[in-house]
Amino acid sequence: MLLSILEKTIMYYKKCYEGRVMLKFKLCSSKRLFIFLHIIIFVLFYGTTVKAANPSIQINVVYFYNNPCASCNEEEKFISLFNSLVGTDKEDVKINFTMCNIFKTGGAQYLKEYFERYNVPREKQITPILFVNDQFLAGDAAIKSGLRDVFLQEKNKIISNSDEAETVILYFYVPACRECEEVDEFLGTLEKRYLMELEDSTKYTYVNIKKFNVGEPKNLELIKKYFEVYKVPEDDQSVPIIFIGDTYLSGLKSIKKELLKKIQMGQGITTPDLSKGEYHGSGSVINLNGYNIFGVLMAGLANGFNPCSLSMLLFFLSLVVAKGTNILKMGFAFCFGKFLSYLFLGTLLFNVFLKFQVPWFSTIVKAIVLVCVFVIVLMNIQDYFAAKHERYDRIRLQLPAWLRKYNHKCIKNLSSIQSARWLFVLSFILGMAISIGEFLCTGQIYLATIIYFLKSSPIFNLQALLYFILYDLAFIIPLLLVTYVIYKGKEIFDISDAIRRRMPFIKLMNAILFLAFGIVVLIWF
Repeated sequence: MLLSILEKTIMYYKKCYEGRVMLKFKLCSSKRLFIFLHIIIFVLFYGTTVKAANPSIQINVVYFYNNPCASCNEEEKFISLFNSLVGTDKEDVKINFTMCNIFKTGGAQYLKEYFERYNVPREKQITPILFVNDQFLAGDAAIKSGLRDVFLQEKNKIISNSDEAETVILYFYVPACRECEEVDEFLGTLEKRYLMELEDSTKYTYVNIKKFNVGEPKNLELIKKYFEVYKVPEDDQSVPIIFIGDTYLSGLKSIKKELLKKIQMGQGITTPDLSKGEYHGSGSVINLNGYNIFGVLMAGLANGFNPCSLSMLLFFLSLVVAKGTNILKMGFAFCFGKFLSYLFLGTLLFNVFLKFQVPWFSTIVKAIVLVCVFVIVLMNIQDYFAAKHERYDRIRLQLPAWLRKYNHKCIKNLSSIQSARWLFVLSFILGMAISIGEFLCTGQIYLATIIYFLKSSPIFNLQALLYFILYDLAFIIPLLLVTYVIYKGKEIFDISDAIRRRMPFIKLMNAILFLAFGIVVLIWF
């Protein structure tokens, strides 16, 4: 458009000069002035518009790949991978993509030139290979693991060399956190660029939000470094938390109230990066709060009095008594087998939830958990009244009849073993096998406890393992006590009758435990 106006202006001047336009000189001068002013205005407007429309940050991304297949779209796959890895960090950046298939002669020659231009070592001269400005990543694994970091390095390099500063916000969170979700939504409302009011000037800044899921071990270690360097009190050592400049903001209210002010004051341009270089910290800290220990022990102890678990133990001990073998030895082997089995099941489920990043206590999942808790509370209350009126056939929360028969059959088969050594080993194995079937009945409280562990320790570390050991030790304490009492001469029938008479109390305690868990989910998560 600008060129068109200039061409018309030149032609107009030419006509005036040649005398083909029959107007007075005064009129010609007025028109020349009018057109000249329009050109000036247009140039100023056009230049401003282009500057606003085109980001000052431009990054060249050159991707080389080898694809002999005509129907395979490797370029589309790479663009999809690039967008998923870089995400919102590519906003306000003009990316110049170039993609070359080295299967074709021209692409191979172009790649050879790049190898020479950027001094790529011979061992790195492979495909696919990605060049981001003057950096390169060779191989699929290197591209997937390093693309975002290299992109941000180039982006920050350009920003640091420009007149605009960069505000770095370090945000630590866990997926199983309602406040973290609200903070994440709030961060999404921030502008990408703010005007900072400095002491002697004003300056624009780009906002760079770096998010760290402390469910990943490396990020958990990183947040501990920031806790130590920033001297964060123990009461504030939780997520969500943001580090900006030389200060931190802990909790949803503090972040919403203070973050924007910190950005506009320019504090974020001095945020230190503790992930670079070697750091000699104080090491992993195991923090088992006394209240947490008490809650875990009580949950395990209450679950240990589950009638399903006790009934299987009593049936096993009755056969051991009839066989005349060492009750204490065989009973402890059976209980220890259950301990290891529950420890394995608990840690397995914990790691499965971590692996799939189950979004505990997002609105939908939280609602589902609360509905399940409500149903279990109601069923325990119904079982309480059924047990109170000795209508044991109406108890719902118990093992299915077919599974009880199968467990009994497995236990009976043990009585045919004559060797005391083999009987000890098989008692241990039987304890493990029986506990897996019992999990349908005893696993309800255990699953609730695992969710609590996920909130308290969002990775599987020594702290989480100690929680599981404490819970499972508490779980087998009632079983060990029953074994010891029978060893001392108490009749199995008397103990079975005592458990049956206390079944209403056990069901009521289960209902109270799940009700408390539901309240914790509703308020805390």
